[in-house]
Amino acid sequence: MPLGPDTPLSSKLAVLLGRKRQRDGRTPSTRALAAATAATPGGKPVMTHQVVNDLLNGVKTDPKTTQLVGLARAFGGPVAYLLPGYNGLTSLSVYEEHQDAREALRLIHDLGEAGAAELLEAAREIRLRHGRNDLTVPEVPEPLPPVAEPPRPGRRRRLSFTEAAERAVSDLEGN
Repeated sequence: MPLGPDTPLSSKLAVLLGRKRQRDGRTPSTRALAAATAATPGGKPVMTHQVVNDLLNGVKTDPKTTQLVGLARAFGGPVAYLLPGYNGLTSLSVYEEHQDAREALRLIHDLGEAGAAELLEAAREIRLRHGRNDLTVPEVPEPLPPVAEPPRPGRRRRLSFTEAAERAVSDLEGN
């Protein structure tokens, strides 16, 4: 599901949040995500959980640069993916994570379209040698399927105000 050039930040964050889904189907809480925006473990987060929630829901659409860097850190994605424009999560991740990929692009920079075409052809040949083709590279990794949350033992449902009052009276009367 490639995203278009005008994809809102909240949609991009939804994709990254799907990648953070745990085996039990849960995604991290907004508090956990906010804590993960800190530059160092245990450090001060660059935003509150409410700002993270507003960004996820599209209420806030213009985070500061420091907040974008923190979001990228929290979601484990490239900062460039969160900016308006190009949405190639896979290619941006490769670019950010692999020095050799950046070096390959630097080497063909002044060769123009011909150099890019040759690099593309070489990459396709490498994939074929490894038994893969260019159609098997997902643009966005598929998130794990959601799993129903098991019931929590010992947790009671929340009582209404009337039920709580009746229980309090019953407890006071010793019933």
